Amino acid sequence: MPETVDSTSSITTSGRIVRAALIILPLGTILLGALSFGIWWYKKQGIEERGYAYASALRREMTASALERYVGILREVLNQPDTERLPAVASFLESSMSPENMGYEPRRDRFYTGAVEVSNVEAELTGRQRPREVRLLLMPYGDRSRIDAEVHALAGLMVLAHAMAGEREEITVKFAAVPVGVKDQSGHSALERLAGAANERGERLMQILVLGGAGDALLSEIGQAFRAAQTGAAVKSLPETHDAPATLAAMKALKGRL
Repeated sequence: MPETVDSTSSITTSGRIVRAALIILPLGTILLGALSFGIWWYKKQGIEERGYAYASALRREMTASALERYVGILREVLNQPDTERLPAVASFLESSMSPENMGYEPRRDRFYTGAVEVSNVEAELTGRQRPREVRLLLMPYGDRSRIDAEVHALAGLMVLAHAMAGEREEITVKFAAVPVGVKDQSGHSALERLAGAANERGERLMQILVLGGAGDALLSEIGQAFRAAQTGAAVKSLPETHDAPATLAAMKALKGRL
């Protein structure tokens, strides 16, 4: 009889241990998962802050000499043959805004128009509070009839991006340069590809500022690509400039508004 009592007691104790384990183990898994996520998030934030601190050290004031250097390079690039100039602009922008030069992490969306590889190039200053809300500084380029205006607008975009390196506002500020008059093999324009990528990332375009004095037809195309009428994004064309002093003044004024 005592053996039966001991056996029953042993079974009861074992059952309690099993039940406790079934309760404790999932709770421990949850706590461990939360702790792991907290450590990952802390490290991620630390890496981002170090990245912005590094980018801040690369920040440069907007100067006439810096602007004129970009103007000279871009004028030479945009006057190349059609099969070379659009790819060359994208390569130059990506290289100039790289982590080593300006501290950005530029994204380059490569695609083919016919046999020529072209690209959208974008870089951003991620917002602190509302990173998915975006103010887009957009530079369409590739119109041979507007080379002078495009050269100064692209150069202005570069000195502005350099002057803002490492800065962080409440919402995201994005710089983007896209070739005009080209379509990928599926028939999508560069603007449509840029808008599609933003949509896939869940971005909400609050404002689109178009550099270089875009005409009504181009503004309409931009509005359609980004569905501005449906989303409420404000699309505005900034006046074109044709010399270094006017371009520098315009970029300084734009920086003060951002």
